[in-house]
Parts: sequence; C-alpha cells; structure tokens
Amino acid sequence: MGALHDRQHSDGGLVMGTSATPTGLLPSVEPVPVSPADAAAIPSAVRSSADILRDAVDQFAPTHVVSMVSGGYDSAASDQVARELGANIDFVMHGNTRCGIPETSDFVRATYAPMGGYVEADAGSAYEDYVLRKGFFGKGIGAHGFSYRVLKATPFRKAISREIRQGKRGVRVLFLNGARKDESENRQKHLQVYRRDPACPGNIWVNLIHDWDQQTRDDYLRSRGTPINPVATQLCRSGECMCGTMQTVQERAEAAVLYPAWGAKLDALEAEARRLHGFGWGEPFPKPLDTRQSDLFQPMCKDCVRLAA
Repeated sequence: MGALHDRQHSDGGLVMGTSATPTGLLPSVEPVPVSPADAAAIPSAVRSSADILRDAVDQFAPTHVVSMVSGGYDSAASDQVARELGANIDFVMHGNTRCGIPETSDFVRATYAPMGGYVEADAGSAYEDYVLRKGFFGKGIGAHGFSYRVLKATPFRKAISREIRQGKRGVRVLFLNGARKDESENRQKHLQVYRRDPACPGNIWVNLIHDWDQQTRDDYLRSRGTPINPVATQLCRSGECMCGTMQTVQERAEAAVLYPAWGAKLDALEAEARRLHGFGWGEPFPKPLDTRQSDLFQPMCKDCVRLAA
C-alpha cells in the first residue's frame, strides 16, 4: 500500500492521504442541505474516522485495504469517509448470499464496480443447495452461525484467497467495515474498533465509523450526496441476506410486497423444503443445533448480531 501521510482537510482536521493517486470519490447524487446544527457533528465524526484509519495503518502495516460494502447505510458511510480521507482502497468487496433481495447486489455492482477493484464474495447456489439437502437453517443466533459460515464466511475467504493472498505469505488486509457502537447497549460495551479474524489473523477488521451515531451518519451521507441503495431506504436494512435465521415473518412479507419476484422464488423454495424436510423459512430447526460449530466471529452480519445482543 502506498505510504500514508497527513494533509489538511477543508474543515481543518487531519485526514489520511497517499503518496500515490488517492482513491477516487464515488459519483454523487445531488447533496441535500443539512442544517448548521446537524452539520456541526460531522467534522468531529470525520476526524474520529481519520484517527481510526491512521492508527490501524500504524498498528497493522497492511499490505492491502478492502472496503466492505453491503448495500446498507453504514457501509455506504464507511466507504464514503474512507475515500474522503484518501485511503488507498485496493478492492471493494460485497457479499452476495443469493438469498437476499437481488436489487441490492445490482445496486452495489452498478455503483462500485466502475471504480475498479470490485470483488463479489458470491455464495452461488449454496443457499438453495443447503435448503434442499437439509432444510432451512432454523431460527436464532445458533442457526445464524451456520448460515453465516455457508453464505458469507466461506465465499469471503475463497474470494480473498483468489484475489489477494494468492498463496503469498505476510499478507495483511484491513477490512473497512461500518459497525457502530451506538447500535445497541451491548455494542457500546463490547464492540472493538479493530479485531483480527480468529480463523485468519492476517484479516483485520476496522470499524471505521465506530464512534458515529445514526443521525450524524445520515447527515453526512446527505451532505456528501452519497448514492444510497433504494432497498435500504425501503426496508431500513440492506436486504443482502434474508436467510430466515434472524428476520421476522413480517419483514419477509414486507420485502415480498416490494420485491415480488424475490418473494415468489422464496415461496417456491419453501414449498419444496417443506415437502422434503417438514419445516419452512424462519422456523426452528427440528433437531438440536450444536452451536459450538457456529462461527461466532461474524463481522459481515452486524445487523443480525446486533438484533441477537
């Protein structure tokens, strides 16, 4: 990664820059005016992210930087501020579980792929294959661990191996993520700014907007004209994973009304799963789950983990 240095931002704060050409900004939509009172919190939030990014680079000396983009508001803010700070982003990565609203992945692909270095951790047919073979994953945090491993962790690690590690030693990757400590009381106590993946210590997750609150995040996105996924606006979540382990029947019904093709496909899969295994989407798995086998480190499912806290 290019050598990092400080330069002055227009608001007077220090931001990260690179000695090479800085990562380009996204093509923006029309910025929405933010009141002076609301805008007042934005410069300190940006400075907190600059401190987090600078400390992560100093502490971990990464060889690569990856911006994780789910299609939700938080990852949009994390990516936007990283670009504004001049982070040398090597790749933008999106997890395509193939069980979520496909318009989310379409939006992410259309928005970020033209920037270059776009990678999808694509689960392919893993969801349907698993459901037809064993039934749906079940309900609750234990079931979510299995879903996470099949739909996100495995495709993600394969994509990183293929695109970045390529059998090389000494590869250290910063994954810029959008988890915020104010999302729950549990997160205020336990969410770390940095964390290594226990299964691969060379993968370091950085919660770049760790200290932001939701209001500041939304004001920041509006003020920058950041493109926002319409699915996230309609569902108040990215919709990139609807595996049934942490979503409600009401959330499924709402999504199906807005995205009927997705709803019809899930209905057909559920009918076949019931025929084969006797239970459906969002219902408890009939056999006890061994939660010791679940992946407890789940940085790409922050909304689900937050709900379980």
